[in-house]
Amino acid sequence: MARMSVEERREALIEAAYRVIADHGVEGATTRRVCAQANMPLASFHYAFESRMALLTAVIDQAVPRRHTSLADEIREYTPAGDLPGDGLAGVEREVDQSLQALFLLIVKDPGRVHATMSLALYSRQQEELRKAGREMWQRLYELGTATLESIAQRHGTNWSLPSEKLGPLLIAATNAVGMVYLTTTDEKQTEQVIDAIKDWIMTYAVAADESDSSGE
Repeated sequence: MARMSVEERREALIEAAYRVIADHGVEGATTRRVCAQANMPLASFHYAFESRMALLTAVIDQAVPRRHTSLADEIREYTPAGDLPGDGLAGVEREVDQSLQALFLLIVKDPGRVHATMSLALYSRQQEELRKAGREMWQRLYELGTATLESIAQRHGTNWSLPSEKLGPLLIAATNAVGMVYLTTTDEKQTEQVIDAIKDWIMTYAVAADESDSSGE
């Protein structure tokens, strides 16, 4: 086995921890199991992390990449729809749907990772050493939801009837429902129904620019 740098070792253990948590739960994610999953000798664990809790903190920290600023912006970079001009509420609905569908694809592609992330989020509330990391993860999620809504509204010349910093956390709560439904049922049709309902709900807050201007008179 080629010699690994400390950073490479850390990344391998974090990825392995996701897989072990998905299969055995957080309590079952022992350092021995994680090292075995990473094909790494147990003795090498402490070259990368000082403790199991330090590893779990790193896993939580990577659950929401810090480089993500807006899901809508990222989708536009890789889809033909990214070249479409702003077109009011119709554009908002299209991009909201694309963002929710992109989330769904991530869940279907790697349900174990999503399961592990949700399990860790709950577990962090029970462990003093993990609470700060758990709170920061949720805060980044809320910021991602807020930035996504702001980006969509700005692109299409619309507004939200509720401030985006208040609507963002509600959007994250709703998208958590998408993950829970799929993870517990693996029923894609039912999950799509939930996504459609969330899209319709979000659109009740979407306001055309002329409507928001008149309401402020």
